[in-house]
Order: sequence, then structure tokens, then C-alpha cells
Amino acid sequence: MMKGKVTIINALKKSATSRFIKKLTPDTSLSSIAEAMDVVQQRSATDPVRLKLFHTPRMVSQGAHFAFCLPTKKPHYRPLLLSQKALDEFSLAQDRDLERILAGEEIYYSDDIFPYSTAYSGFQFGSFAAQLGDGRVVNLFDLKDSRDGQLQTFQLKGAGMTPFSRFADGKAVLRSSIREFIMSEALHSIGIPSTRAMQLTLLPGTKAQRRTQEPCAVVCRFAPSWIRLGNFNLFRWRHDLEGLIQLSDYCIDEVFDGGGKFEGKFDVNVFKSDYFPDNERKIDEQVERDENGRASLDERDISALSKYDKFFRHVVCLNANTVAHWQAYGFANGVLNTDNTSIMGLTIDYGPFAFLDKFDPSFTPNHDDTAKRYSFANQPSIIWWNLQQFAKDLACLLGPGSRDLEKLLKGELDSVGDALEKTMIERVQRLVQLSANEYKYVFTTRYAQLMAQRLGVDLDLEPCMSSASGKDIERAAKKSREFCTAIVEPLLDILKATKVDYNNFFVHLQDYTGPFFIKAEDEPATVFEAFDPEYLKMFFNAEQLQQLAEHGKAIAAGKKVFDTDGQIRLLDEKLEKIHDWTKEYLLLAPPAEAAARASIAKKANPLFVPRSWVLEEVVDDLMYGQRDSLQDPDSELDTTALRKLYLMSVNPYDRAEWDATLRPELERKWADLSHQEGTKFMKQASCSS
Repeated sequence: MMKGKVTIINALKKSATSRFIKKLTPDTSLSSIAEAMDVVQQRSATDPVRLKLFHTPRMVSQGAHFAFCLPTKKPHYRPLLLSQKALDEFSLAQDRDLERILAGEEIYYSDDIFPYSTAYSGFQFGSFAAQLGDGRVVNLFDLKDSRDGQLQTFQLKGAGMTPFSRFADGKAVLRSSIREFIMSEALHSIGIPSTRAMQLTLLPGTKAQRRTQEPCAVVCRFAPSWIRLGNFNLFRWRHDLEGLIQLSDYCIDEVFDGGGKFEGKFDVNVFKSDYFPDNERKIDEQVERDENGRASLDERDISALSKYDKFFRHVVCLNANTVAHWQAYGFANGVLNTDNTSIMGLTIDYGPFAFLDKFDPSFTPNHDDTAKRYSFANQPSIIWWNLQQFAKDLACLLGPGSRDLEKLLKGELDSVGDALEKTMIERVQRLVQLSANEYKYVFTTRYAQLMAQRLGVDLDLEPCMSSASGKDIERAAKKSREFCTAIVEPLLDILKATKVDYNNFFVHLQDYTGPFFIKAEDEPATVFEAFDPEYLKMFFNAEQLQQLAEHGKAIAAGKKVFDTDGQIRLLDEKLEKIHDWTKEYLLLAPPAEAAARASIAKKANPLFVPRSWVLEEVVDDLMYGQRDSLQDPDSELDTTALRKLYLMSVNPYDRAEWDATLRPELERKWADLSHQEGTKFMKQASCSS
């Protein structure tokens, strides 16, 4: 065993726990760890019915937050990939026990630890679905990471049927398991909030019927919490106040450090102003007054925030921050149901996701999303819609003032009269209104900051975003608005039209050391001739550049140009916009400061992101290139392409960590920063996994 490393068995015995099942309510079918352990220890005894409870789909009891369950035993287990980065964060030694526990082949339980699946509902594509829950996920235990000492909940995805499987089989296919493993580790490595993956295990001899019979796998993944907005949707649907309070208190106490993580925020009443109004007007300029001139609710300060108010507000801000990262890096989630929206703002439950190959706001990676509800452009508004449902879930805790809330929590608020109901509704509406403005503020300032960094510009927003001063908030909002208006929006308009690779554009720009213009504005030249040709290659592909050059020559020679499809006119318009954009950009990033620009940008621009077509190549290599070997637990499998993809994905800013000796031809192909074309880009996937 390596120095400083501990075995998984020793780590579990020393410090593992299971906060969720210790604090919350189980399904009454198996109502305690002791009862669940008794069933397991008497597998061959006389009670097969109770043993089936671990895997029998059903409606769990009113008030239940979870149900005990076990991973389904499989004929064979074969670890394919272990995230060394994740392993190192727990200082765990790699041994056979680790492989078996992370695969579900061996189960660890004790007096206060036992596997379980959680109950939740969800709004799916805008429609409510009642009891959903962990249909193929089994939570194992909580273990502290060695970096921050934070408890992380480990779980297995694809571990078999649970009480929440409904009509499904509880399996996960290899195809989707590879995608989730790679992408969750990739996003984390880029700096985008995400759940993590530890081990990918192939299940030889286990297949699932999807589009065809497909090989199955299990992903062991971890996160500080797997609670999603759908957990709260469930208790509103049940009209279960006690269960809602239990869940909310658990989140505040266990997930958010007793509310300690809520501190240090601005006074929420600062957000009576909408710093990013859609119609350029502030909310506080739209105040209505009664006949006596008294201000309506919109102008009044909200009363002191309760811990539930702060909880809601914190969840709003965390999600705003994550969506800003998605939009800045061109990540399209694909399925943003409330049951796929984390209270911690983590990217969670990977389905039909994709990085944009080209900037297309209308793109959805979800083949089944024909209405494009979850398109890339809609992600910020959809997450806010989900948070509004969360506010409705918590309404009975957000509405009361401190005195009435205290009565409610003690069970002494027997009834709510008309006057109190009106006051409670108004308070919730006001808090949601303030939170809407804060959501826009956090999202937009973070987005502006990230986009500026990708362009090598320091907007100096961080002091403003963490200060308690209202003036600093206004300053950050003003700088963000101006930057987005002058730089970001025109650039995205250009990239949308020219269709060059979105992420690679920023890498090309950071690496560019040549001149931007080669002719002064007062010299006679076409707009095309004013630019350095190498600079224009960032914005146009070879065919577009040729069309622009020929068009410029024809105009200079007085020849008529035929443009039947309007393509040349469009390119000319974008060329003019590039000219204007470049001048604005150089005011913020002067050529003399090229080294500083590159230094900022290189910390924000990944040299590689796992595209859908790359993931597809790796999946196809295993599923079709080695089809027979997948079902033989003793066969030789070539996992070099998978391991190469992992190394490139978890070291997005450092090419030296990609292991140049491992499949160098794949590195050249996958990290090619030329403007490629073809049908392999902007691919969609289905929800089936």
C-alpha cells in the first residue's frame, strides 16, 4: 500500500456514515437498519417476501424519504476504468476490495450504514410526475474526502431494480455509463460544478433491451448530496408538511453546514432592483401605491430572513452560478427536469448532453425534445422555472413571519385565516420576486466574468460580487451589461453565422500572437484586406475565406457578383461586424498586453472537451469493435481509447498530462483545433440509457 493511502475497508470502518438514513424517514416495509440487516443475514431462511422488498417497485409509505434496497447480484463484474483523480481525493489504495465495493459486487453495511434509494417526484418536460425516485440507483455510504474533509455520498447507477424502478429494469447500458463517467469528470476538471465518477464496471453476461440488446455497466459516482428539487416536489404532492420540514432541516443542517454556508450574502432587499431588466426598467420604478400614497408590497423591505428563506436563496444562487458555466462553455444538458436539478447546483444525472461544436442557441442534444424546451438558449430560464416550483414546494415555510413560523414548526398553528393566508402569499411572492432578480444578477455577472476570462480580459468583478455594498452590486452589474453588450453578444452573433467551432475559437484567440489589422483605416482597402489573414481564420472556414476574397476582388474590379442564396451578403455583414468587434475588443485587450491576455485565457480555455462524436467513437470501439469480448469476463479487452479519453478529459488545461505514448493518433484527431466540417458534429442522443 502506498504511503498515506488507506484501504477502503479501513476507511469505511474508521469514518463512514450514512447521514440520509440516520436523519430521515424510511419506507415502513423495512423501517430500520436493524430490520434490513436481519433480512439480509437470513437470505436462505423462511422469508423470501421480505427479501424481495429490496427490489420490488411499489408506492412507498406516506412520509418516506427513502427505502432500503440492495444492488442486484450480477453474474460477472469487470472494472474498466478507475478515476485516479477521484481516488486520490480520498487517499484510497487501489485493491480488490475497492473494486468489488465500487462495483456492487460486495456490500458494506453496519449498525448505521445500509444501502438505500431515495424517493422524489419531478416536473418532466413541464408536466408533473408523481413518485419517481432512484429507479436504478443504490446509495452506499458517506465518506470524507481527504482534501476538504467534506462528506461525499457514494452511489451505484445501474445497480438493478429498486422500490422506485416502476416499469424499468434498473440497468444502465455501457454506452450511457461511459458518457456519464467521462463527462462528469471532465466538467469538474474544467471548473463546472458537477457530480463525480469513481469507477466504471462492465457487467459481462448482463444485457438490457434498449434500441437493441446492449451490454450493461455500473458507474460508482459521488457527490456531497444527491438531493434534487424533485425530492421537495414529492412532499408538496403528498401534502406532507412534517416530511417537508424534515427534509428541509436535513439539507440545512447536513448539506449546508447548519446554515453556515448561507452567510456573507448581500441584503436580499438590494434586489428590489432588477439590475438586468428585460425592458430596461427597474422593478422599483414600477411601484404601485394605494390612494393614501403608501407603497405597495414591491417597495417594502422583506422581513428578517428565516433559515428556510436563506436555504431557498442559497439554492437559487448555486444554480445560477452553474448555468452561467454551462452557457459560457457551451454545455447543453439535454434534460432539465426538476428531478435532474440539484439543490447544490451540481450538474447531475447525465443523459443526452453535448458540448456545442458550433454556436447554435436553438440546439438541443435531446433527440426526443422536439419542442426544444431544453435547448441551449433556454437553459437559464428553465432552471429558474424549476426553482419557482421549488418555491411552491417550500411556500408554507417561506410565507410565515418569524412568530407564525415558530408556531408552525411546533405544530401550534392550527389554522390559517384569510388575513394570514394573504400575508403569507404576499411574502412568498415577494421573496420569489427578489430571488428572480438575484438569480439574474448572479447568472449574468458570473457569465460575463467567465466569458471575459475566456477572451483574456480581467473585468475585476470578484470584489464587487462578494462585497456587501449596494454600490458595488450596481458597479458589477454595469460592467457586466456593458461587456455583454459590446463584446459577448456581437461575438456570439458572428459565431452563430460563421459556424466555426465554439470552444476552439477561444483557444485560437488566446494563442494568436500576430497583428489583428495589417492596413490602417485611412488606406484604400476592402474590409477583407484590412485584416491579417491568419486572424480571419479564427472566424471563417477555408471556403468562406475564399468566397470573401473573390468577392472583394470582383468588387474592386467593378464586376457584378451573383449571390443567389445570400451567403456572400451574410459573410460580408459578419466581416463588417468582426471589424467593429475587433476594435472594441482591442480596447480591453491591447496588442501590447498579449502576454497578459494569454495568461488569463489559458486558465479558462480547455484544450480539449469530450465531444459527442469522440464519445461515440470510444463507445463504438468497445460495443462493436469488441462485441464478443465484452460478454466474456476472461477475454482481453483493449481499453486504451477509453483511458486516453479519460486522461484528456481530466487534464483539459495541461496537454503534458495526456500521456503522449498512449494512442498518439487519437490525441491528434480528438484535439485537432482546425475548423472541421461533417455530419459528426452537433449530434443528438435519446433519453434511453
